[in-house]
Amino acid sequence: MERPKGPVLTSQQKRILAVAILGGGGAALVEIRSLLKAVRKEQQTIFGLDDVKTHGKASGSRIQVDKRFLVRLGKILSLCVPGLWSREAALIAAQGGLLVSRTLLTEVVSTLEGISGRHITNGDWPLFVRSLLKFAGICVPAALVNAGLKLMQKQLQLAWSSRITRHLHEKYCENKAFYAASVLNGLSHADQRITEDVENFCFTLSELFSYTFKPLLDIALFTRTLSRTMGYRAQLTLYAYYLGVGALLRATAPPLARMVAQESSLTASFRAAHQRLVSHAEEVAFNDPPAGAAERMILNQHLGRLLRYSHLSSLQRFFQQVNDQYFVKYMASIVSLGLYALFQYSSPDYSDLDLAQRTERYIKTVRLLSNTSRGIGDLMLVYKRVAGLAGHTSRVSELLEAVERLSNESHHEAFRRRQSHQGPSPPEATDAGTDPRRQQGEAIAFEDVAVDSPDGTPLVRHLTFSVLPGRSVIIMGPNGSGKSSLLRCLAGLWPHQAGVVTSPPKGAMFYLAQRPYLVSGSLRDQLLYPMPPSAVWASARKAERDLFPADYEPPTRSDEAHLLRCIEAVELEYLLSRHDGGWEAVKNWQEILSGGKKQRLAMARLLYHKPKYAILDECTSAVSADGEAKLYKAVLAAGITACSIAHRPQLRKFHSIAIVFEGMSASNPKGWRCEYLDSENCTD
Repeated sequence: MERPKGPVLTSQQKRILAVAILGGGGAALVEIRSLLKAVRKEQQTIFGLDDVKTHGKASGSRIQVDKRFLVRLGKILSLCVPGLWSREAALIAAQGGLLVSRTLLTEVVSTLEGISGRHITNGDWPLFVRSLLKFAGICVPAALVNAGLKLMQKQLQLAWSSRITRHLHEKYCENKAFYAASVLNGLSHADQRITEDVENFCFTLSELFSYTFKPLLDIALFTRTLSRTMGYRAQLTLYAYYLGVGALLRATAPPLARMVAQESSLTASFRAAHQRLVSHAEEVAFNDPPAGAAERMILNQHLGRLLRYSHLSSLQRFFQQVNDQYFVKYMASIVSLGLYALFQYSSPDYSDLDLAQRTERYIKTVRLLSNTSRGIGDLMLVYKRVAGLAGHTSRVSELLEAVERLSNESHHEAFRRRQSHQGPSPPEATDAGTDPRRQQGEAIAFEDVAVDSPDGTPLVRHLTFSVLPGRSVIIMGPNGSGKSSLLRCLAGLWPHQAGVVTSPPKGAMFYLAQRPYLVSGSLRDQLLYPMPPSAVWASARKAERDLFPADYEPPTRSDEAHLLRCIEAVELEYLLSRHDGGWEAVKNWQEILSGGKKQRLAMARLLYHKPKYAILDECTSAVSADGEAKLYKAVLAAGITACSIAHRPQLRKFHSIAIVFEGMSASNPKGWRCEYLDSENCTD
């Protein structure tokens, strides 16, 4: 039965349909282009809002594959591969050898597939089985090579990550750079950059090596083999097609490098919002409701920005992948097969081949063409990986540059940068005094010192007093008057604006804060800090141990009798029997101890190290009045001279001098006064 024929279009109708399709396609392209432009504009608005919240202003730096990217990448690579005989160079050489082996094995497999096809066409069963056995044999080294490539890629990623992270740790912990980064706003989201961004960079870089070197090998070797079956002219035509498509895809690609870097920044902001809630959980809980609902809104705002930005990025990648798939995968296959067919039909010896030989040539050629096309496609799409690498390179390079700068500069520069970021400063007092200077001496002394807050507000002027051995000083005054600022100037964390600050050597001065820092480790480790925990010391490399200051005894030499006296002095000896392991008991001390007990434990640490001077910044505020008196008596009995910040007047009796900060005013232009607490005079 003959099937009924459908309506046949006339030539005019076909032309009208073609024009309609072309017109509709053109209109769709214009609409898509307009949509993508709006999407990118919205992304910049989202990131701009977050960047202003994080840094106080919108970032104007462009992230792209350019000369600056290459320079930054070169500097990072010099860290990743320090020399030709390094372990990293050996891993790269091993991966290169495996990639060459994989390409050669692919060519052998293609030949065996063609031979198997010929035997099937001829119906030669014994030879077909033999070719299958050869195929099975070659699969063993192929499987080992493929698995080895994955192993080498992971080893390279870990090796590079180790190199970069150790370098960052060295610079980050040098010259108190971590303080400038976190407190003086020298670097945003340092924790994420050191952990996640370095890992992402190393993964992308290790992946890029495989996806660049292997396609180049495939193209070089397979071009030579294919020249025997389809000539160089057909291959050059295919490569010309890829060059044209590559230029088209590059011109229509979204700003991948910028998208990667900005999405990482939004992720860091979202995580920082959660960290802020964890850090201030108690204060939020006391004010809930409505504090909990407010925090939920803040977290959801960060989440919404991140998700919206990611959705917009996905939309751009969708249109990009449509182009990639169509031009690189499907159209490339059509062009390859068309060129192969044209060459075969125009070849004079093609008609002399029987069906089995034609089948063998077709299977082998198509397999090699497929691998060549895949290699060229991978090379064309390398720009996407390079663009992604540019985003990670920007983040890691900014981190390296920041920690390098912070580890080499004084905190005065970071302090002044923070002042400039906070806008215009109040007018500086004209009577600040002499130029600022720091010096080392036997005692703590301030001579004609002027101190400002980070926003430039004057706190004190012409401050002059000394903390001599055996004559402790207490600094009192309302919040915000500059008490803690003065101690930061003493430690060199903040600059002073005028006068001379004299401080003893670092080993002669010990600092205790209101919120004690308890290290992760055993009870013994709490008293030995700032020595590293014993487990950390035991596992550290000799080179790391040698870098530790020689003034401190390693944790393996602690005097248990002295430890016991110190913990008894602060009335915490019961911790030894309460927790299994005694001194070696490892607990989350930050969580299981109350605020007062943590402060007592910190005082035991002070007694253990027994410095010449103790800088005590509200370090007993959570201890009862009776307990506080016992702690101060223990400190003075140990021969330690205290420079204390405190609000409780009963602590005055443990000090010889009181420096009272009152704030600068017309009645007190200096902002401070000195009180005599014993039989000595104090020069005001």
